[in-house]
This record gives sequence, structure tokens and C-alpha cells, in this order.
Amino acid sequence: MNDVVKYNEAADAANRPVIDFLFEEFQQALPTASFKVWHGAPVFFLDDIPVVGYQDHKHGVKVLFWSGKDFSEPALLGIGKHRAAGITYTDVATINVEDLRRYLRLSAEIIWDYRSLRLKK
Repeated sequence: MNDVVKYNEAADAANRPVIDFLFEEFQQALPTASFKVWHGAPVFFLDDIPVVGYQDHKHGVKVLFWSGKDFSEPALLGIGKHRAAGITYTDVATINVEDLRRYLRLSAEIIWDYRSLRLKK
């Protein structure tokens, strides 16, 4: 069984619907991406570069877009010193699907390759 499936199944029961929804959306939006548990959470990769991931937390599911600061999306909050930004979802009903799909599209278009610190387009 895939390590991401195991992660999803072990998630907090309150967050499980959000995690299941995100997992399906990520797979649909990024059909060529590989995914694995990386640094303790599911992460989707394009050309071995991390682009988006999520993590089960006590107060919801945190979604991280590795190049999210460059999306110019006000709902995404900057995280750390590099280009990452994220959003937390607490319920499937609160997810703006149109926004999420736009973020996922942008995550495939704007990719910072942290190994060489350059923007790939």
C-alpha cells in the first residue's frame, strides 16, 4: 500500500474528508505528478521538484504550495523564507474549489527548483 494512502487512512477523523477531497483534486489537477510522504506529509512532485502537499493538523489540514508566494493569491499566506505559501482547510464545505483548482494549475506552471534556486516555466 502506498505510504500516502496509509497517511490518509491514519489522519484525524475530523480532517479525513478534507484530506480525501484534496488527494483526489491533487491527482486530477496534477496527473503526471508523483507523490509520496516526504518530511512526514504527503507531497506531490513534478520532475522530482515538490509543488504541493498537505498535512493533518489539530486545527485542520494545512496545504503548502512550494512556489505559492509567486501566485499573487491573497488567500495564500507566505510560509518561511523562500517562495512557499499555504492555506488551512477545516471542512470540505469551506473549500473554494475554483480557487483550489487555480492554485493547483499555478503550482504546475510556476515552479521554483530549490536545488538550483531558479524558476522553471
